[in-house]
Amino acid sequence: MWNIIKKILQPYICDRQPHFKFKETYDISGSELRRVISSAYPSARIYIADAIYKYVSYDELVRWLNEDSLDQMRWVKNIWDCDNFAVESYCRAHKAVGNLAYGECWGNTPIGYHAFCLAYCDGKIKIIEPQNDDTKDWKKSDYKPDFIKI
Repeated sequence: MWNIIKKILQPYICDRQPHFKFKETYDISGSELRRVISSAYPSARIYIADAIYKYVSYDELVRWLNEDSLDQMRWVKNIWDCDNFAVESYCRAHKAVGNLAYGECWGNTPIGYHAFCLAYCDGKIKIIEPQNDDTKDWKKSDYKPDFIKI
């Protein structure tokens, strides 16, 4: 059964995606990125592995989300659900720009415990729902990650 599912999903998975070009990227140190995220989510486990990351403007993030096809995939309980969307979105973001300040998260949300994504843009943290490309400012959201991997 898994082979059938893989065959169906093959056109959508990260290695098959066309390369996206952001118009401009900016640098942020890993330590500064950790400081920003830690100040927003002090109790979260935050995994940041590199010394330097790239970030993009919010407008560029939205342009990428609009051009990407991930939101067109169907959610399938226990097969292709929130964690798969978050991991795939993370993969696609890092394929577009290596070391992008974009991560996968797990935590409490308005719909319960859930996987989603986080991006650093223009000095702000943005929450992304990869299933539908919805974005929220972290200050205005009820998303409380307890695990963040950039």
